[in-house]
Amino acid sequence: MTEKQRKLICQSSRLALYSLSVEDADAVYRYRIHPEVALYQTWTLNSPRDVTDYANEMAKRKPFTFGEVEQIVLMSLDTKEVIGDLAVTIDTDTNQTAELGVAINPCFQKQGYGFEALKTLCEFLFNEMNLHRIHVAIDPRNNASLNLFEKLTFRTEGHLIESYFHNGEWTDDVLMGVLKREWMC
Repeated sequence: MTEKQRKLICQSSRLALYSLSVEDADAVYRYRIHPEVALYQTWTLNSPRDVTDYANEMAKRKPFTFGEVEQIVLMSLDTKEVIGDLAVTIDTDTNQTAELGVAINPCFQKQGYGFEALKTLCEFLFNEMNLHRIHVAIDPRNNASLNLFEKLTFRTEGHLIESYFHNGEWTDDVLMGVLKREWMC
């Protein structure tokens, strides 16, 4: 699939954000099974086929279908390499709030890509999709994600104790969010 055939969502100075496609399966699988990435992710993969199946599922529906996870790959504009992905789920009650998730290939972490991608996506969601609120739920041990979303002007809204079962243990969640009128990035 050429870059022109991909479903471009938005773009920053260094990244193009596209809907996940089957061509991304190997790259996404390779970094998502890295222990450093997989530790806090709820989308667990057994093979590249899991990514392919999800991409095929997404291709059958309209982008940003309410209540469904929209998986977005981050492609470097310089190298055309997939360096990470974002997940967006827009609620079905009001269609005006969304939950985000992020996974970045360890080779590209600490270079500002996560911040740039999330900033670009939040601007798109607030300005183009007219969302009212965006939120995240983060394992409190994931300091990198907590710091990233704080830098993006998300505020801490709560700390849920042992709120979900993940990787064989009850795990806490830190809830963070930002309203459209507060968005200052």
